Amino acid sequence: MKTPGLKGVRLITDETENRRYVQIDLVTLAKEPEAVDEYLDGLIAQERRNEPSIPHEQVMHALYKRAGRK
Repeated sequence: MKTPGLKGVRLITDETENRRYVQIDLVTLAKEPEAVDEYLDGLIAQERRNEPSIPHEQVMHALYKRAGRK
């Protein structure tokens, strides 16, 4: 499966069409590291889209609590 808009990056699926691997041409990675990074971030976001979210305030409260601050 070719990736539209990012030449040199391919998604490889298993026999049930589930995404399993990403193949990245090293030349593409060297020339466009930010584009590859953004593409991978997008794939991760798609995979996590159904996970529950945590409000920002709750995350910050937990971080401050862990650091011993108020």
